[in-house]
This record gives sequence, structure tokens and C-alpha cells, in this order.
Amino acid sequence: MAQQIPSWADRSNTIGFVPGKKSERREILRRILEQLPAAPGSSIAVRNAAGEDVTSPVDDICGNQLSCGMLVRREPDGRWVATDAAKSWLENQDDVAFAVYIHDNVKLFGELLSRIERARSKDGFLAIAHEFGLTWTSTDQLYRRVAWLEVLGLVERWAPNKFVVTERGREFLARAALVSPEEATGTTTSAADETETLPEPGDIVLNLTSKNSYSRKDIIGYIPRGRKAPDRDSTSGPQSPFDAIRNLLDLVGDGVGVEEYHRRCFSRLGLKKASATQTIQTMRQMGVMDMVAYGQYGPLPDVAELLNLGSEVDFVRYLHSRYSFVGEILTLLDEPTPVPEVARIANEEFGLARIDNGEVRTRMGFLADAGLVERIDWTRYRISATGKLLADELRLDLPTGEVAADESVEPAESTTDAAQADQIIADLRRYGRNGERSEEFEIAVAAAFGFLGFRSQHTGGSGRTDVVVDAELPAKDSYRVIVDAKASSSGTIAENAVKFDALKDHQKRHRADFGMVVGPDFGGRVREWAANNNFSLMTVEDLANLLTRHAVHPISLTDLRVLFQTDGDDLADVEELYAESARSAELLARIVALLHEEAREEDPLLDGYISLENVNYALRKELSPRPSQNAVEECLQLLSHDLVRGAVKNGGRYKLADAPVNIMRRLAGLGVGLDGR
Repeated sequence: MAQQIPSWADRSNTIGFVPGKKSERREILRRILEQLPAAPGSSIAVRNAAGEDVTSPVDDICGNQLSCGMLVRREPDGRWVATDAAKSWLENQDDVAFAVYIHDNVKLFGELLSRIERARSKDGFLAIAHEFGLTWTSTDQLYRRVAWLEVLGLVERWAPNKFVVTERGREFLARAALVSPEEATGTTTSAADETETLPEPGDIVLNLTSKNSYSRKDIIGYIPRGRKAPDRDSTSGPQSPFDAIRNLLDLVGDGVGVEEYHRRCFSRLGLKKASATQTIQTMRQMGVMDMVAYGQYGPLPDVAELLNLGSEVDFVRYLHSRYSFVGEILTLLDEPTPVPEVARIANEEFGLARIDNGEVRTRMGFLADAGLVERIDWTRYRISATGKLLADELRLDLPTGEVAADESVEPAESTTDAAQADQIIADLRRYGRNGERSEEFEIAVAAAFGFLGFRSQHTGGSGRTDVVVDAELPAKDSYRVIVDAKASSSGTIAENAVKFDALKDHQKRHRADFGMVVGPDFGGRVREWAANNNFSLMTVEDLANLLTRHAVHPISLTDLRVLFQTDGDDLADVEELYAESARSAELLARIVALLHEEAREEDPLLDGYISLENVNYALRKELSPRPSQNAVEECLQLLSHDLVRGAVKNGGRYKLADAPVNIMRRLAGLGVGLDGR
């Protein structure tokens, strides 16, 4: 069966390069491909620009270069292999067929060739890119494409700034399906747009949205859409959020225990326990799943029904009633608009500081699947005719400062800690995969540990440790950690990048109790060597997950010691500590809700009071695992303390003493002035 040609939007913006002299690159490419498959962390033989035979990490050559354009792919076990098209080229040397394959997977390949004879300068090349909506300011990617066109014999350079298409190039242009600038930029319109209709909302979504009353949260959270599942093709793109949630519903079935849920997440989706825990929190916040029996997660029928095929628009209606900045996005997409610009508008014009590029992409995924927006390329989206109809239907928030008539403005929720965590996470992800910005990555790592409550110093420099972390506690409880921050453009820290002997010297020099290495991911035997040297490992995504959870449910420096006592990067223990902190907060919130419900009873039997026994009885049906009676009593004692004044105690009974919102503000106010770092 023929492979489906990716749309322009799904093609790669970047193309890699083959090292070596231009005249030898064709043969060098053959030599590289003939050495595959190759294990991660291994090296392969190449020839450099000086004509010398050298070795290079396979993760750099394949991960950074040849994977751009789909010449190689990574198998689930980490091995790099040549794609079928690359293998075919090795066998038959059909340069035109190979060029057509590259064209089908990379933007502006054949299109550049068709215009190359008129590009006589740097500005001429950039003008071609801009014509196709690629707002490049550097010619690097353009000249890389030219190099490939020359290697495959499609174009010849007759003068420094003069290119001529060859006979082989004209044959290629006759076979390749070229994209017009209008198609690439999304400026063409469809006749079907004129007659588009919007499905009427169903009874289920009308009922659900009326219950939500537009009291909306900012953060949707983590939805696993990656490629790590054992049975997923490594060359396929990420799933849509709809498909990801449908897969999760299939995974839990009618109900599944916590341990079995984690086992299935790992075996079917490739998710670690931390990510699986974060996923179920997202699904519970979304109302898709919850505890359906003691110790069991399962789907909530009404919302699950909205996830059936054909109900995507109704699910977006539901999502809009539950989360900020869903329908509002539609009003910003009259022209093709990039995700970072949408995130900027959310931050600066709507005052939603916690919404970053990732949150915008999640929303765009739902909107695109529902046919409400069109994805023009990897980052830009435009509203569809159906999307315009839905935008007219929904009740939309206005940018900060614009207030509709007869509408009051609610006080904004404080997002200082969350916004700070989001900024650090953005820096960790940005610089962790950029080998040329290692100092910025070190600074971001230092900031991350500072956010966790440590005194964190970035030292850096040649021969020095990157970050020194101190838990400033009484002498018997304090501890120190040296942290080595490793950035990698390939996304994997190879064996030769970590020198544990040198790190142990740094640990001794700083009289540190522990050592840790932070990087985007770890390949080869790094995990084994870390365990052998009593060093712990931390991936960027795991550290980001800790920051997200710490911003809402922090744990103590004493508890965080476990981070540095683990072998490799197993975070199960610290995840359980964060889960326990979250359960304590959930317990406190649920007790306040119970007291509030009792206070609002029209005919209360006990003047609004509720006994400790009745609180325990009510909570045992709602929370899993069931909280202990001591935990419940401690929460009630906290609420009735003079500092909080949220409840009144009379014997063994308690009643509400203030509005829940005031209790929340009073608890938050207790922390004001405690930041003495």
C-alpha cells in the first residue's frame, strides 16, 4: 500500500546536512546509511570537511540531521535505522525518486528548485521562503536545501549566485507535486465554507455546561500524546488530544485499580508512574474520569459520551465551559496565526499568565479535530467557517480592560508561583535541547532547585560544578548536592558526555552529600554508571513535573532528600509524597465544602453543625484512599484555629464560620511575608 503523502502542514520545516566536502557528500551519505542500524550512544564513521575519516555520535548525525527529512527513524528500542526510501536509494541509486521522497516530507524543497534560477542573492532566497509563509531571517535552511539539490544532481551552480536546473532536475519537477504559495500560507478559500453549518448542541452538553456555570480553570494539564508507546510507529506524529483521551478511556475500561492503571499506562502508552499520575489528575479535573468505586478509576458516562466520534463540537462546547481561553482563541485566528503569538495574547491581553505554548497547542488540537480551526503548518492556525459560527454562539471572555455591558469583573486569581514555575519549565525545555546554550540551561536548573526551596547557586565555568544546592535546615537535617546540568541538541545525553570521576571530585571539593545529573534524557549506560557512582539522574520533563506539582502542593526539603537517594531516575517515592500533599489539600477542601453544604441546608437538624463521625462517613464515599480519622480531625482543628477562623467547634461538632472564599484568602494570607530567601 502506497504511503500517504504528508500535507504541507505536516512536513518538516528543517532539513539536516551531510558532513564532508560537497563533492564527497553523496558517498558519505551512502557510508552513513550502510552503517545502520546503530544503537543509541554508539558512534559511526564519517569524513569531515578536511577529508579526514573520523567518528561521530550516531545520535548527533541521525537525531540532529538525517531524521529531518525522514531519511532515518528511531525504533522503540532506541536503535537508529534507515527508512524504506533511504534503503531503496542505497539499492537502486534512483536520485529522482529519492528527491521526490524528500520533497514529500520537507517544506520548500521542490518549490525552491522551481524558483531557484531567479534567486540571485540572499534576499532573493529569503523572498522565496517568505512567499511560502516561512518567516526565516537566516538563509541556513535554504542553503541546506540547495546542498541536497546539488548532491542529487538536480541543480548546478554556474557562478557564485547563479543556479541552473539540470535535466534530472526538470524530470524531478515533472514528477513532484508542488504546493502553491496560496496553499502553503492558507490563503485559499473553499467553496464549502459558504454553506458550512454548526451542529446544534445536544442535551448532554446543555446539561453539563449549565452545571459548570462558566467558573473556568486556566490549566488543562498533561494529556499523553507522544510516541513512546511500544506499539506506536516512531515515525508517526503525536496523537490528537481526542484520540489520546479515547485511548485512556479504553485503557481504564469500566474501572481499574490504581496499580493496574499504572501498569497499563506503562505497557500500552510508555508512561512512567509520574506521568500516569499527572494524566489521571488531568482527566479528573476535566470530568472525563474519577473514582467510580473504592480504589478504582473509571469513566464518567456523560462526558465520555461526548468523546464519541461525531460529538467533537459538543465536547469543545463543554471544554469551553470548563476552561478559560478555549472559544476565545477562535476570535484571534482570522488570519493564520502562530501558537507563540496566541500564547502572548493570552498572557498580555487576557491576563492568563499560566497559559503557555503547550496549553495553547492542546486547545488547538481539540479545535482542529472538531473542524473549528485549520492547521496551516506546524505552528500556525486559522479559524474555519464552522469555527466562526461557534464563536458567535459561545459566551466569550473579553481581553483585560474590556468589560461587556452589565457584566461584573471577578478578582483575578493569583498565579505568581505557577507563572514562575511555568517560566522556569519553558527555559529548561528551551535550553535543555540546545547544546550551544549550556550556560542558560545551567541557570534554568539552578532556578528550578531554588523554586523547590533550596539555596541554589549557579557556579559553572571550566573545571567547576554547574550548580550547588543546599537544604538550609538544622545541622543534623541539612544536606548539600552538586548538580551537573547537561544540554544536548539530540535530546539524549550520551555516555561520553558525563564524566563521573570528575563529578565525584566536585562532590568531594564542595563537601556535598549527594550528586545529580540533569538532562533532557539519558542514553547508553549512563543510568548504570550513575547508579554505580551513587549519582541520581533527573530528566527535564521529570523536573518540570516536580515544579508543576510543587507550585500547588509543595513538600518539604526533608522530603525532597529522597530525590538524591534514588538509583537512576526512579521518582516513585517523591511522586507519592507529592500525591500525599495533594490528598491533604483535597481533604481540607472537601471538608470546607461539606461544612458549606450543611450551612446551606434549609432545615438543618443541628443548627449547621456536623459531627466528626458524620464528616468521616461522608468522606469515606468520596475520597480514595480513605483519609484516617486523625487526618480529618487535624483538618477540622486547623479550620477552627484563631488564625484561620473557618469553622466553629462545639464539643465534637463543627460548623462553617465564614465563606469558603474568605477561608481560602486567609490561608493564602498566612504565607505573606514568609519568603525570606
